[in-house]
Amino acid sequence: MIRPSFHSSPAFLARAIDLGEADRRLTFFTRDAGVLVTVGKSAWRSRKRFGGTLQRYVLLDISWTERPGRMAVLSSASVNRSFWGIVEDWERVRHADHLLEIASELFPQAGPKPLAFDVLLRGIRSIADGEPPPETARRAEAEFLAIGGWGPDLSGCRKCKGAEGRSYGFLASEGGILCEECRSGGGVPLSLGAVKTWRALQAGKTAARGRLRIPIVIAEELRTVIPGYIEYCLGKQLRSLGGK
Repeated sequence: MIRPSFHSSPAFLARAIDLGEADRRLTFFTRDAGVLVTVGKSAWRSRKRFGGTLQRYVLLDISWTERPGRMAVLSSASVNRSFWGIVEDWERVRHADHLLEIASELFPQAGPKPLAFDVLLRGIRSIADGEPPPETARRAEAEFLAIGGWGPDLSGCRKCKGAEGRSYGFLASEGGILCEECRSGGGVPLSLGAVKTWRALQAGKTAARGRLRIPIVIAEELRTVIPGYIEYCLGKQLRSLGGK
């Protein structure tokens, strides 16, 4: 008989679906195993086992067991840190859900995801601490894309290779930007300021992140582009922001 293997990791609960009257199918985004789907036995009924900890917007320490060919079984869950203040504001909820969704969708493969998990944790913490949710979302999106290898080429025009222009058009199919002369009216308009901001966010340097504040106008420009580009990369529509 094959003995189950035991695992543990920090995690965020991304989705929960009822299985019958007592069990739940729980999807976590974990630091050490990526996306993890488990069954929580008697998760509805057993206050002793999970103590009501299985909530969104909570950094959890979870453990689970695995057997070949079977769904992992959640063994324990405890609260590391709660960001429950997010639920006090609908915009915070929407954008926190957005971060949980895109982390799970962009990094579905099993295996450690420490960089993506750190971006998610920073984003959830920033939203809970009162940072503007849209600005936090754009930072996290840009870093997720860069970590996953989907980061667009923002160094200059994809056709003429011109490095600096007053405005550009972003084309998801090109994976980058085209200058005014080359875009011929195509693509989503982006100002030079928006391109530079996205470039800085994508670089993901701690010092740059700490100093950079995104002006409202530029944040709005990026809102019209980055979530749509993520959908292009995924090949499907995101649910959480409902039209961004």
